[in-house]
Amino acid sequence: MKITVWENGSQKETTLDTLPNSTKKGNWIDVTDPTTRDLENLADLVRIPRSVLIGRLRSNYSHIDSYPDYIKFFSWHLSDSEQPSELNYSKDPVVVYTNKTSVITISSSRTGIRERVAQKFNDKSLAHISVPLRVTYLVMLTNLEQHERLAEQVENIVEKFEETIPPWPRQFYHQSFLVKKEIDHLLRLRHFTKSVEFLIKDTNLTLTREERNAFDAVYDRAVGAEEQTETSVEVIHDLISIHIDTVSHETSVAMKFMAAITSIIAVPSVIGTLLGENLIDVPWPFQLWQVILVSLSGASLLALYFYRKGWFRDSKEIKENAHNRKAIR
Repeated sequence: MKITVWENGSQKETTLDTLPNSTKKGNWIDVTDPTTRDLENLADLVRIPRSVLIGRLRSNYSHIDSYPDYIKFFSWHLSDSEQPSELNYSKDPVVVYTNKTSVITISSSRTGIRERVAQKFNDKSLAHISVPLRVTYLVMLTNLEQHERLAEQVENIVEKFEETIPPWPRQFYHQSFLVKKEIDHLLRLRHFTKSVEFLIKDTNLTLTREERNAFDAVYDRAVGAEEQTETSVEVIHDLISIHIDTVSHETSVAMKFMAAITSIIAVPSVIGTLLGENLIDVPWPFQLWQVILVSLSGASLLALYFYRKGWFRDSKEIKENAHNRKAIR
């Protein structure tokens, strides 16, 4: 575990024992890579229930817990996963705890929260925001930027799917369902949006006009990223439905074509079978050429009927779709 305190415009490392004094001076304290035992000790030192600090770290969504003396904001930071994939990310919990005087951020080193917040902490445009709210704002902004980047990446992937000629090859279906699954996870952003709204309206924090404007900007961007992600979800759902319908249509065309061929072949087969029975004193005074002519005439009439119905013309779609699949592969 690494503990740093932002004091007098710079960060310095400290120990867990000094935290009670640091929390009374309006400082920003960052705790990186803590163990469960470290979190328990931290909760005891800052005098909050362990369940408040640790109990909901496994939550699946962002939320804010507001109490009379302190506020806790929990969110997921989305990081690029080490697994090679066109869309793949991992989730890391981030906790912001404030007693309205000082603020503590708790995260893993992989998120880079401490570095990103420190980079903008002394920005002049944020000088009018108190230290607890400034850190909370920067943490929210950092997590939101990751959501926005992934939402844009999802939109680009969906656009590639839209450019693909139906029906998709098998691997495209596999990829589309994986992308759909990841997009559904990204839609948890709506909980982040509600958390920002709750912070602005329903917590017992007293926000100045400048502070409210800053969080309003985060809320508006979160709503935009959420809508962008929802649009991608709708598009990928529609694409999957369209391509499944295309495959069903192709199967129907193929079945009609096979049924037509079977019916046409059945005419000479039935006639030949009936006339070929090994009977004594066969009563049918037909010659071979007559039987062939009748069989071909019946088959031709049936073929003409199916042709007029369009069952043979639709068979061209099968060849074209097969050609398209080869071109895609």
